[in-house]
Amino acid sequence: MKRLCNPCCPAGAVSSGAIGDAEEYRDGGTSTRGGDSSNDDQELGPLRVQPSSRTASGSGTTVYTDQASIPQNFVELGPDNPWLVCRSPAHGGKLFWLHRTTQETTWRQPLPRLMPLPKWSTVHAPMRETAFAVIDPIFYGAPADPIDPKARTGICGKQPLPAPLRKTCDTLSPEHQLYPKRFFDRVGIKRFVMCEDLKYNGQRRRDVPDLSSGTLYIDVGDRAVRRKRHSFHHELWHMVDYHLLGNAFESHDAEWCEHNPRGFNYGNGGKFMRTDSSSSQLSSSPSPEFLNRYSTSSIAEDKAEVWASLMCYQQVLKTPALQAKAALLKKRALNICSEMDERCVCARRVKMCVTLMGFHGFGLEHAQAGTGEEHE
Repeated sequence: MKRLCNPCCPAGAVSSGAIGDAEEYRDGGTSTRGGDSSNDDQELGPLRVQPSSRTASGSGTTVYTDQASIPQNFVELGPDNPWLVCRSPAHGGKLFWLHRTTQETTWRQPLPRLMPLPKWSTVHAPMRETAFAVIDPIFYGAPADPIDPKARTGICGKQPLPAPLRKTCDTLSPEHQLYPKRFFDRVGIKRFVMCEDLKYNGQRRRDVPDLSSGTLYIDVGDRAVRRKRHSFHHELWHMVDYHLLGNAFESHDAEWCEHNPRGFNYGNGGKFMRTDSSSSQLSSSPSPEFLNRYSTSSIAEDKAEVWASLMCYQQVLKTPALQAKAALLKKRALNICSEMDERCVCARRVKMCVTLMGFHGFGLEHAQAGTGEEHE
């Protein structure tokens, strides 16, 4: 099948994100966390690059022009990619990049080559301004290590096909429209990168929020519409939470925990519920304070589940505790941007429904009937 072409970014355009240890989120998403912050270059300091015995120099700048000139422990990302990568033994195999021409060094994974979305009428303009499609046939943070299959490879994926790309963008455009541009700007959400076969360190993922770079990688592969909608808002709240709390977004939040059962302690993270296929169902909730069992895996997941439900189907937030948690998130969103008040969000949703009716020829009765979405 024909794939997209026409790049808008140079190969290896650098991201401001940091890629490292990951916490798994529902729907297979991951985010960088722990010691992987936007200040990694400052906190960890520059990695000492050991030059090879053969380099090409010009105007006082070393240029790694061929395989023989590549510094010790570095490998190429590709013959046409300007970035080299190594796994730092001093930092537990953490990936570190070096630009072969400019000598720029960073702990942050470079972006793949990207192109803007086509001007589809079903995708609203603000989303087209921030959403991009990968044009590299494949991309990765580091090539697989044939000796160590567990070695980090970072965020990996491939170029999306046009049909699923458009279907996903059509699905997510109305959800994106619920957020004013000022909100995205203030929490540092910069771009949405559409791709296929998305993986993180070799493990299959559906969404990968690179928190510190403000980039949400989205796999356009086939999923139920309600899952794509829910996951979009779920991952966005992780990015908002990171903006508010930094690497402490998984830590104790006294204001939030007031609405939990006395003596309750969260689990060790969503990755430990990966094989629990029913953990996201409403019926799995262990008590009225939680939407489902997955929400008990970590405080970050609890917040993200409540936010996604608030944006997609707030009727499921029935109990006093869940309503109080939703109110707290709404207050925090409103503190970030005054346009996130309930009246404005409702107005944008009504506008979105009217727009969709125009695209698809629905009558008014369809908008009044609601979406009929149910939470899995």
